[in-house]
Amino acid sequence: MKLTGPEGGFELNILDYECSDSPYFMDRNWLIVSLKAKYYDDECVRTAPILSTWEIELLLKWMRSVVNGNEISPKLTFVEPALGFNNISPGHGDYRLRIKLGSDARPNWQRDTTPFYLPVAPDKRELQRAIQDLEQQLQRFPVRD
Repeated sequence: MKLTGPEGGFELNILDYECSDSPYFMDRNWLIVSLKAKYYDDECVRTAPILSTWEIELLLKWMRSVVNGNEISPKLTFVEPALGFNNISPGHGDYRLRIKLGSDARPNWQRDTTPFYLPVAPDKRELQRAIQDLEQQLQRFPVRD
């Protein structure tokens, strides 16, 4: 999933399940993801188990609501506080998102321990492509019973 803007870009890719043979439902559904953040000339890649399969489903639902103009909530957070999304779009098909990168997702150029907020401004087609890409990734790593 890729989102871009004039100041940089963000990419999220599911790499694998964190635990492949755990007897616990919650553990079987944690995912190892790769996050790539670019802000002007700075670029950083982080890999960590910070999202679950059902949180990817929630992210997809949230992104669809943003693109359809029926926003569920302006902010989306997850169990792990490393990643978050905030819709600050002015409306009229002009999308503006702030992606929170904290703890395990914080870029190496962020010198202190506060989260970094990455602005992206995808157009409608790019946001729809990001949704489709994330749906395809989730098909490869579905929620496991």
